[in-house]
Amino acid sequence: MKRRDALKIGAFGLAATAIPAVASSSYEGLNPYSKYRDKVINRNRYSMSEKPTKSELKHTPEIKIGSKDAKGYTLVEITIGQKGILHPSSDAHWIDFIELKADGKLIDRVLFEPGKSMGYAAFKVKLDGVKSLTAVEGCNLHGIWEHTVKI
Repeated sequence: MKRRDALKIGAFGLAATAIPAVASSSYEGLNPYSKYRDKVINRNRYSMSEKPTKSELKHTPEIKIGSKDAKGYTLVEITIGQKGILHPSSDAHWIDFIELKADGKLIDRVLFEPGKSMGYAAFKVKLDGVKSLTAVEGCNLHGIWEHTVKI
């Protein structure tokens, strides 16, 4: 078999295994890294209160919306943490995923390994007609947090 054909087959197989994780609307058991399964212990949902604590600020996604480019795409950046309080990243405590939703519909999900990322994701999306963006993040210890902005 030619190397190019082998790479194509491998890529299709990899894409087919990724589809269920991306298309899933349930957070129960969300952990694509089986070797880290025992470290993801909280899948409860939380949101920031009116008078947020330091922990709430550290876990609530911040959404920054850039300007539209010539092709109609807008850069949307998500940082985990607000008011300068960023979420840590270690082998024991990390952001395991970040999602972007437009009007409640999943646009994309980024998955992270322990200690390798500080909880940041950027997406270029078409926002024509979109009324709200929601960022959802999962902390392996402190659950799932989300924040919505109206556009």
